[in-house]
Amino acid sequence: MQKYVFFLDIDGTLFNDGIVCRKNRQALAQARRLGHLVFINTARSYSIIPQKILKMKFDGYVTSMGCSIIAEGKKIYTARMPIEETAEIFDYFNNTGRTVHLEGDNIFLTNREENRDEMIFVSSGAEIIKRFSSENIPKFFIPGVLSADEIKRLSERYCFYQHENYAEFCVRGNTKATGIQRTMQYLGIDIKFSVAAGDSINDIEMLKAAGIAVVMGDAENKVKEYADIVTCAASAGGVAEGVYGVIGLKPKS
Repeated sequence: MQKYVFFLDIDGTLFNDGIVCRKNRQALAQARRLGHLVFINTARSYSIIPQKILKMKFDGYVTSMGCSIIAEGKKIYTARMPIEETAEIFDYFNNTGRTVHLEGDNIFLTNREENRDEMIFVSSGAEIIKRFSSENIPKFFIPGVLSADEIKRLSERYCFYQHENYAEFCVRGNTKATGIQRTMQYLGIDIKFSVAAGDSINDIEMLKAAGIAVVMGDAENKVKEYADIVTCAASAGGVAEGVYGVIGLKPKS
């Protein structure tokens, strides 16, 4: 049996309304027992992956839109944003009254006082430089829709996505697709045996890069255009359907 490497988006793919459904858990466990590898591939930084996900067994993690990669229990790739640059961007959005989230490998910073244990409040770029200069913070998350000028300037400097209700951007030259490419190269496995599963516009690059593209049935049509397999809705076990479709097994009853 051919061995595959699965790369799974979290939000809207594996994880829905705070739940990883039983079908997905069973399918992934069965795939790993057969020798297939399963990686998370998410826009989230490692620091804000839900505990329900981290408690599951995976072979590695591609996080922060490809900026950080863990495989075989060790960090194999990191893309760093200069801390001075991070501070400059933070001050710009903070001074214009917008909420700013900075997603690091180990920390999650914000300029808004929120009752969430994982968040650390910061008030200025100078504070970020003083307190967190040793941390890797490759990704920004900005709630809302940015202006056309902001989108243009950020798109020129970073890997940038404007979603319906938020914007996110990270160190240029990194995407979920480069995460797959770097991981497969490290593992020494032909990329044609990679499988990407996703649902969002920031998944399109990885769907195009992978040997097999699996798209959730409730994804937007423009994402489904890149699918080799379109599954049922994510909440109904779309990941499981994709896994069984690739490895040729029937789901457990």
